[in-house]
Amino acid sequence: MSNFMNKLDQLFAEKKSGLFMAHMIAGYPTIEDSEKVAEALAKGGADIIELQIPFSDPMADGPAISVASDEAIKSGATVAKSLALLGKVAKLGKPVVVMTYINIPFRYGIPKFVKTLAKAGASALIVPDCPFDTEEGRELLTACKENDVYLIPVVSPGVPKERLEQLARDASGFVYCTSRQGITGANSKFAKELFDFVKELKQVFKLPIAVGFGVKSKEDVAELAKVADIVIAGSVFINTVKNRGDVEKLTLMLTR
Repeated sequence: MSNFMNKLDQLFAEKKSGLFMAHMIAGYPTIEDSEKVAEALAKGGADIIELQIPFSDPMADGPAISVASDEAIKSGATVAKSLALLGKVAKLGKPVVVMTYINIPFRYGIPKFVKTLAKAGASALIVPDCPFDTEEGRELLTACKENDVYLIPVVSPGVPKERLEQLARDASGFVYCTSRQGITGANSKFAKELFDFVKELKQVFKLPIAVGFGVKSKEDVAELAKVADIVIAGSVFINTVKNRGDVEKLTLMLTR
């Protein structure tokens, strides 16, 4: 490790909670337009930008993101073009978290892939289909540590505490908690189990906790921000782009 300070650490030093991470797809609807989307998200108040490299079988994504990933690939988005876009997005000054599936770094060559991310300015990497303790996961961890890129663990309510403690040994940056929506009462569409789980995560990990699923409104952001340090929204921006809406305005509406 070098003396380099990760941009996420800089952000967390300035702002401990109330953070917002906006998800976008490289190449959706085109590479040129996705650069404009990133600019709009940054200007609109996103603290962190999550840049997804489109993949043909995005198993952890909902329908909106899956369709958008497919359209991005059809419009010519490649791994090389996505990585070039990453460099431009990183220059906007916000921490950039790259999200992808293990097939892409595996085929690219894991050490080379992570080094390329670091050179382009990525602060962290999310690979939801690659647990830390697999062969590829260990290789990713090593490469990320060598290049000052955080490898973010992905968890969902229901993961046993013993497993969380295993993940915590290698976790860095923040924890990404994803889950489905639940019904608990008239004032909340997020299940009580999620809030209890996030409290447990804070005890186990000692890292900022990010939560994202079904975030569509300012009320949703406020509700999740009661327990989460970082609130994530994705599909709502994909749909806005699809409908040619004002992404910057929408970001401001969600974050202010």
